[in-house]
Amino acid sequence: MPSLLERLLGDDTPDEQVDLESCQEDADETLRTAVENSYDVEECGVTGVAVVNEGPDGEPVVVPIARFSLGEDVENPDMDFVWNLVGEAANALQDPFDDVFVRHYDIQFTFDGDELFEAEECQRVALTDALVDRFATDSGFTLRDLRDAVEEADDIDDEIAPVAWGEAKDYSRTDNAAVVTGAAGASAAAASCAGAGAAGAAGGGAC
Repeated sequence: MPSLLERLLGDDTPDEQVDLESCQEDADETLRTAVENSYDVEECGVTGVAVVNEGPDGEPVVVPIARFSLGEDVENPDMDFVWNLVGEAANALQDPFDDVFVRHYDIQFTFDGDELFEAEECQRVALTDALVDRFATDSGFTLRDLRDAVEEADDIDDEIAPVAWGEAKDYSRTDNAAVVTGAAGASAAAASCAGAGAAGAAGGGAC
């Protein structure tokens, strides 16, 4: 019997993909509603869900991906502003993915890249499932607490969450991962920072 990843990469649409698309679209709608009237960002969205493994019972192990486009004129993002957006993303992602096996959450930021042929910068904050759950459900655990916890636990390995500010991972170019995108994300490229400048208009919605 083919594995979950093999089925996701094939021509058929397994039930697990439909379920993940529904989670993505619910989180995307919540995020855009929260951001569009409160923050000055060019675009935002929950652009995809990377399936990076499968559990012993065949359940998907996933990395939900939220992305914010901060604009070509931003060279050095204001980290207080970045963390405000991280908080919005954490709140939007927690409930739709509460019953899914989440390895961690990727919150990606594109910016700069205003020179000819210069690609946008793409960095990420990676949050563990436990930190997102606590932030979204414990009113005593503030955004400052979340930021402090991530910065304290971060180490030099940008592959392992938590990551306070590191290079974004392109899951669409990883052999052992499949990227699921529903209506909220137009393509696997839009679901990560691959070709961020070209794909930015396709992934997520304007905010």
